[in-house]
Amino acid sequence: MAPLGPSIADTGSQYYTFRVIKLASIDAQRHYKVWVAVPKKKAPAQGYPILYLLDGNSSLSRLSETLLKEISDKRPPVLVFIGYNTPLPFDLKARTYDYTPLATEGSANGSPMGRGRVGGGSTVFRSLLEQKIIPLSEGSLPINSAQRALWGHSYGGLFVIDSYLHASRFTHFFSASPSLSQGYRSMLAEMARNTVNSKSMLFMEGEDKVENIPHPHIVSLSESVKQLAQRGLNISIKTYPGLSHGEMFGTSLVETIRLNSE
Repeated sequence: MAPLGPSIADTGSQYYTFRVIKLASIDAQRHYKVWVAVPKKKAPAQGYPILYLLDGNSSLSRLSETLLKEISDKRPPVLVFIGYNTPLPFDLKARTYDYTPLATEGSANGSPMGRGRVGGGSTVFRSLLEQKIIPLSEGSLPINSAQRALWGHSYGGLFVIDSYLHASRFTHFFSASPSLSQGYRSMLAEMARNTVNSKSMLFMEGEDKVENIPHPHIVSLSESVKQLAQRGLNISIKTYPGLSHGEMFGTSLVETIRLNSE
């Protein structure tokens, strides 16, 4: 949790331009910093695809000029890094509230999530995202609204699932190592009741084995995804052998950016 140094948004890129948006939550308790990265390459006829990335401070710190060159040679998306107004990689208190759904199984709304952090604010945060962050980020840019994607890791992965169920403005979802085992497995059952086939969801999980046996929660998630796919939903899972929960942050982030440039 050491402060981050300058990012590529500060040093500049040959392939993207960056601008910054700052705003606060309605109750003024959380303060956001959003970086909008726009390709210097001309938009396709139908507009740029666009990818929104949670934990924007840490996400942006992993963005390299090499990766931007790679995707610029294809169909580069607009990248929106939704972070907090802090020099640190994460605002742990704010992300816990913003990214977790209203209630966990067996606990009350707004209950402590551990270490004094309170969860349950995903609906409030999603309202800010859809009503303010998206309009401010996209502005007059030529955007292909049929290619609007959302990525998140851990609690951010929970927010992606919750948004798959309740958001109206995204079409593609990337949930990396979602913290379902912390009382949120009922979200998968809710997905089974969802019949919106126009949305796609990719789960991305590290396959950190114990004595060469896959972790039970990975097996359970894989089985759930298989059942959801059999219902005709565009839902899939990709596992990454040997990667831990934390290691999946950077790996899934880079792969999602690449997938959204194809």
